Parts: sequence; structure tokens; C-alpha cells
Amino acid sequence: MKILHKVNETIEGSNQKFIKAFRIKPTQVIILSFVVMITFGTLLLMLPISTTNGQGLHPIDALFVSTSASCVVGLTVVDLHNDLTVFGQIVMLVLIQIGGLGIMTLATLVVYTMGHRFRLQESIVLQESLNQGSQAGLVTLISRMIKYTLVIEGFFAVLLTVHFIPEFGWKSIGYGIFHSVSAFCNAGFDLFGNYDSVAKRNDDWFLMFCLGSLIVLGGIGFTVIYDVIHRRSWKKFSLHTKIVLVTNVFLIVVGTGIIFAVEQINPYTLAGMTLPDQIVNALFNSVSCRTAGMNSIALNDCEQITLLAMILLMFIGASPLSTGGGIKSTTFFVIVASMWTVFRGKDDIVIFGRRIADKVRDQAFAIFTMGTIWVVTAAMILSALDGEVHDLGAVLFETVSAFGTVGMGIGITLDWDMWAKLLLTLTMLVGRVGIMTFMLSLVTQHDTRIKYPPEDIMVG
Repeated sequence: MKILHKVNETIEGSNQKFIKAFRIKPTQVIILSFVVMITFGTLLLMLPISTTNGQGLHPIDALFVSTSASCVVGLTVVDLHNDLTVFGQIVMLVLIQIGGLGIMTLATLVVYTMGHRFRLQESIVLQESLNQGSQAGLVTLISRMIKYTLVIEGFFAVLLTVHFIPEFGWKSIGYGIFHSVSAFCNAGFDLFGNYDSVAKRNDDWFLMFCLGSLIVLGGIGFTVIYDVIHRRSWKKFSLHTKIVLVTNVFLIVVGTGIIFAVEQINPYTLAGMTLPDQIVNALFNSVSCRTAGMNSIALNDCEQITLLAMILLMFIGASPLSTGGGIKSTTFFVIVASMWTVFRGKDDIVIFGRRIADKVRDQAFAIFTMGTIWVVTAAMILSALDGEVHDLGAVLFETVSAFGTVGMGIGITLDWDMWAKLLLTLTMLVGRVGIMTFMLSLVTQHDTRIKYPPEDIMVG
């Protein structure tokens, strides 16, 4: 009996080790959910019914476009208007919508509505996917996200549909819905054709107002929308909301100023427009280049200073718990605030009467550093794969556009070979799930209570 008991203990111990060895971490579940969605979208886009030529997309192109839609990027190697059928466009629309909200978010709402109650491990996964510090109120938050999305997208879909009727007739319904979803999810895809985005409609103020409003609402995050709607007072806003609003206004104003100042004398972009049109277009492109990717001027004709400013804005991206990517506006704010604190000789980062925790500061610098390393490394590899045919600045622009899930391109996306497309595909996925989430999925964390003696080193 003792021998059998010992054997059972040994088998049970082996089983536990096996389970522990193959246990999927919450961060890995998040990435896996996107991989499954991307795979499903790839298969659908490869079907003959998806393309106008009846042959379906090439597997690599289908993978690239499916990833771009699922990660709400906007980079594309196919013309959605001319190359995809209505079925293919609907596939793209569904991928954009699910990708914008996150497949974990939608799956959670469905199973919860069916009466399922979540176990601890499932709650941890949701907490990670929504970038929340606690598990309290996750279902309420998700329900709120869905509600805001439907109301905002529905409202602007109606406005855009009415606006498109004189040009597209009954097709304006599809155009209104698609562009409302694409803009709110900060995807940047359009159905206007010929890879022009809204460049040939840069005198349509109403269109740019609707798209710009959707981009801003989708990019500030759902918690900020909730605060603005329900608290309605600056004093009652959370610190997160205050930082997001201040940072977004600052970045939009600075971006608008740079684009206007540099491009107003450029005969290929803003110079031929009236002053009001110049201001509106500078504002729209400043808003869009943060993470949406819709452009109303020809980017390949822009000055180098403008493109550099756009690269920086794309790298910063949108805000947490939004439909956009990038390192996030709050990360940028904390880094700047931390540097200012060091310059002033202070120990704590104090903003609006509240102290930023050291852990948040460390995470911000880690995200910034990892994001920079990824972008620089990816750009170097892309340049090598490209054989330096394209200017390094153009390659860097494309890389940051993918990482920030922006989707702005300067006319070189179609030139990439298979390996370059695969690298950009991975970069889009990393940018959508977040560089921190991606790295945590690869690294095993170990808690330790051992404290080693400190010693100063020289830096700077």
C-alpha cells in the first residue's frame, strides 16, 4: 500500500509539473485571441468571394491585411474599394470592429450575458486585456464600452450616410457605417479607392469634422468618456482623465502648429489652399496621425520636418483603454513629468495635487524603452531586407506607423517582399496588444523577498 501511495504521489506530482509547464499566462491568452482572429480573417480573405478578381488574396497579403484590420492599423497592400467585394469589405469591417474593442471584451460580454460567472484566472485575463489595476467592475466596464461604441458609431454613421447620399446613393449606408467604425476604432481604412484616403476630399469640412471627432473619441479611452459624461466637472475628474485630456490637447495643438507652419508654403500639400482650409487640414492630420491613419494631404509630398513630427506623434499614439495604439499619451506624460521632477530636484512626481506611484513611473520608462528598441530594430531589419532601396526615413515612418497602429503610409507599403510584410505583421500585433503585454508573455516573472545592498553608480 505504501508503494502504491508513493507511486500515486509521484504521478500526481508529475501531472502538476506538466500542467504548470504548459499553463498559459493571461498575457499569452490575449495574444492568442488576436492570433486566432487574424487567422480566421486571413482564411476568409483568401476565399474567391472576397476579391473582385475571383481568386482571393495571396496568403501573405491576406495575413498582412487581416492583421492590419484586426490590430486597427490601416496599412494595406490591397485597395479595399477596387480589389475587395462587398463580402471582403464586410470581413474587414468585422475585423476592425472586433479588433478595436478587443476580442476578449466582446467574448466576455457574450458569455456573461449567457449566465456564465468568471473564475479567478478568467478575471485575471480580462484585467490584463483591459489594462486595469484591479478586477473590480470589469463586466460593468465592458458593458459601458460596448454601449458607448454603439451610440457613438451609430450617431456618426447616420450623419455620414446622409452626407454621402448625393454621391453614392443607397450605397451611402455602407459607406457611412464603414467609415464611422473605421474612424472610431482608429483603423484608418477607407472605401474611397486608389489609396488616396481623404486626400481628394480635403475641402470637405463636414467629412473631416465627423472623422476627426470619431478619431478623438476613440483615442481618448472609454474611462475618460465616462468621466466627461457623468462627472462633468474638472474637479471631479480622475487624475487619469485630467492627464489624458491635457496631453491630447497639447499634442493636437503642437502637431497642428508644426504641420501648418511647415506645409503652408509647400505647393504640393497646403500652399494651394485657402487659410481656413490650411488650418482645418493641419488640424485633421494632427489628430489622425496619432493613431488613426487617415490623411488629407499627400504624405509622400510632405517636408521632412513634418514627417519627423508625425513619427513622434505616431509613436506616442492614443490613450489607455482606447481603440488606438502607441506607447500611449499617459506614458509620454509620466516620462516628461518625471524628467521635470528630476530637473527640479524633487523626489516625487506630483500632478494636480496627486503623487504618481514609482511603479507607474518605472513602467512608463520600460514601455518607452522597449518600444524604442523594437521600432529601431525593426526599421534596421526592414532596411536590410529592402536593400536600402527606400530612404531610411521612409522605412522608419512605415515601421512606427505599424507599431503605433496608425496605418499612414508614404507609398512604399506595396513594395515590401514576403519577409518584410511578415515583420510588419508582427510589429502591428505587438503594437496592438502593447509592448509590455507582449514582453510579459515571453518572460517568466519571479517574486523574491531578498533585498540586496544598494550601491551608487555614475550615470549621465
